[in-house]
Amino acid sequence: MSTPVALFPLPGCHHQRRFRREQAHRHRLARLLRAGTFLVILLVASTALADDSAKKLLAVIDYIDSDYKNAVQAGKILNASEYQEQLEFSKRVMELFQQLKQVDKSDKAGIQNDLKILVNQVEGKADPKAVSGTAAVIEKKIRDTYNIIPHPRQLPSFEAGKKIFAENCASCHGETGKGDGLSRTTMNPKQPPPANFTDPEFVSGLSPFKAFNAISFGVENTAMASFAALPEDERWQLAFYVLSFRFSENQSKDGASLLQKNPIPAELTSVAALSTLTGDQLSDKLKAYFPNEPQTSNVLAYLRRGVLEKSAADPLAIARARLREAAELYVAGNKEAAYQKAIEAYIDGYDLAEPALFAKDISFGRNLEAQFTEFRNAMKQDVSAAQIQKQQMDIEARLDQAAEILNSNENFPGYYSFTNSALIILREGLEAALILAAIFATLRVMGATQAIPYIHLGWILALIAGGLTWLATQTIMTFSGQHREAMEGFISVFAAVALFYVGYWLHTRTEARRWQTFIQDRVKNVLSGKKLLGLVGISFFAVYREAFEVVLFYQALWLQEQGSHGAVIWGFATGLVALILVTFAILKLGLRIPLKYFFAAAGTLLYIMAFIFAGNGVKTLQGAGWLPATPLSFPPQLPFLGIYPTVETLSAQVVLLIAFLITTLSLSRERRTTLVKNGN
Repeated sequence: MSTPVALFPLPGCHHQRRFRREQAHRHRLARLLRAGTFLVILLVASTALADDSAKKLLAVIDYIDSDYKNAVQAGKILNASEYQEQLEFSKRVMELFQQLKQVDKSDKAGIQNDLKILVNQVEGKADPKAVSGTAAVIEKKIRDTYNIIPHPRQLPSFEAGKKIFAENCASCHGETGKGDGLSRTTMNPKQPPPANFTDPEFVSGLSPFKAFNAISFGVENTAMASFAALPEDERWQLAFYVLSFRFSENQSKDGASLLQKNPIPAELTSVAALSTLTGDQLSDKLKAYFPNEPQTSNVLAYLRRGVLEKSAADPLAIARARLREAAELYVAGNKEAAYQKAIEAYIDGYDLAEPALFAKDISFGRNLEAQFTEFRNAMKQDVSAAQIQKQQMDIEARLDQAAEILNSNENFPGYYSFTNSALIILREGLEAALILAAIFATLRVMGATQAIPYIHLGWILALIAGGLTWLATQTIMTFSGQHREAMEGFISVFAAVALFYVGYWLHTRTEARRWQTFIQDRVKNVLSGKKLLGLVGISFFAVYREAFEVVLFYQALWLQEQGSHGAVIWGFATGLVALILVTFAILKLGLRIPLKYFFAAAGTLLYIMAFIFAGNGVKTLQGAGWLPATPLSFPPQLPFLGIYPTVETLSAQVVLLIAFLITTLSLSRERRTTLVKNGN
C-alpha cells in the first residue's frame, strides 16, 4: 500500500530545541533575503550609474560633433561665443570621462587618448572634418562598450510626437517649432534663444539621436532643461517630431510619389539610419538617386515627416522593411548581413505582434512564424537570389493578411487587450506555480518544512529581479530584440537542466522503502547550506525565466495597445487572481495524493517542463542567431510541447529523452536487484 502524503516529524528532535533551531533558521533566512536583495539592487544600480555617465558623455561629444563646424572654419573662429561654448564642452568631456572612469575603475571603452586628441583639436581650431572624425570614433567605442542603442525599437508616430511636443515643448519653442513660444521671455538664461526647428541650416546638422540626447540630458549653459523624466519612447517621439517641422505635408507627399517611382535601398529607410544620420548626411546619400535638388529635398521631407505620419508604431511594417533589406543584401551578395536583417525582421518586427495575432488566429500566427524560420534557413543553405525574393514576397503577402486579422473587430480593442493581458500572467505564472508546488509538497513530505522559506526566498528574489528587469528596460537599458531573445533562450535552457535534475531526484524516491531510508539517512542534511542554496537557485531560475517572459510580453502589449492601457492593467489583475486560485487548488490537491504516485507525477511534470523548456530555449536562440536552424519535414510544429521541426531543437530534446530512458532503466534495474536480494 502506498504511504499517503503527510508531514514526517524529524527524528530525535525535542520541541524546545526544534523551536530554537527554527528561530535561528528564520533569522538566517532574513539575512539571506536582505543580502540577496541588496546584491541584486547594487548590481543594477552600478550598471545604471555607469550607463548614465556613458550616455551623458556621449551626448556632449555628439553636441561637439554637430556644432563645432558653426564655430570654426579653415582654422579661423567664425563665431566667438560658439567657439567659447565648444571649449567649455571639451573641458566638460574630460570631467564626465573621469566620473565614468571612477565608476568603472578603469578606461573600459579605451577612449582616454581619443578624448585628449579631441580636446587638443578643439583648442587648436582644427578642421571640422578632423574633429567630426575623432568624435565619431569615440562615439562608436562608447556605444559598443555600453551597449547604447542609438535608435528606438520602432519608428515613432507623427501624431504621438505632436501631442507630446504641445504638452512639454511648445511653451518655449512655439507650436510650429520656430522658437517663438510665450515662455521664451521668462527663460533663464535668455540667451541663446530656443532652437528654431524650421531653420534649414540649423536642422540639417541634427539627427534624431542628437535631439534625443539633448532632450534626455539638456544643454548646459542654456535654458534647455533635461526631460529625462519622460519615458524613453516619448523622448524618441519628440526627437523625430522636431525634425519634421522643416517640411510641409505637400513636400512629404511629393517625396512619397518620387519613391514609388524610384525606390531607394531599404537601409536608408531603416530605423537605425533615420535615427543616426543628419539631414546633410541623408541628403548626400539621396543625391545618388535624385540628383535634382528639389527632388532630394522632397524625398528628405518624406523620410523626416511622411514615414512618421505613416507609422503607428506598427511592428508588421518593421518586419516588411527588414525583409526587403534582407532580400536586397542577399541579392547583392552580402549574405551574412542579409541573415542578420532576417533575424531583425522577426525579433524587432513580427515577434512584437505575435501576442495579439495569436489571440485572434493562433494557427495563422504559427504558420507565419514558421515562414520566417524557413526564410532564414534558405539563406544559410545558399539558395538562389530569386528563391529568396520569392519567399520575401510570400511573407509580405502573409503580413498583409496578418494586418487585416489584427485590424478586424476594431470596435472591441479593450476586450482583446484584456484577454491577452490576463492570459499572459496566467499562462506564464502557471508554469512557475506547478514547479514550485511540486517542490513545496516534496519538502513537506520530507518533514523538512524549515527548508520551505528558502524556496520562498528564491521566487521572491526572482520577482524582484523581474521587476528590476522591467524597470531597466524602461529607463537605463534598451534591449535590442536579439539580446532579448538570447537572454530568454539561455534562461530557458538553464531552467531545463535544473528541472530535469529535480525530476530525476523525485523519481529516485517513488518507492516507499527507498523513501523511508532517505528520510532516516538524509533528512538531517537537507538543511545544510549548499543544499539550501541549490533550492534557492532552482526556485529563482524557474520563476525568473517566467518573469522575464512576462516582462517581454507585457512590454510588447503595452506598446501595441496604446489606447487600451486600462484593459491591460485590469487583465493583468484578473489573470493574477485566477493564478493565485489555481495555485492554491494545486497545492491542496497535491496533499491528497499517495506518496508513490505523488512523486511519480511531480517528477514526470518536471521532466515534461524540462523537455518543453529545452525545445523553446533552443528555438529562441535560433531566432536570435546564436544557433543554426536546420529544417526538417517532420515532425509537425507543436509549440505547446516545445517541439519544432529543426535538427537543433529536436536534438536537445532527444538528449533529454535519452537521459530520461537511461535513468529510468537504471532505477528499474536497481529495483529488480533489491527485490531479488529480499527474496521477492
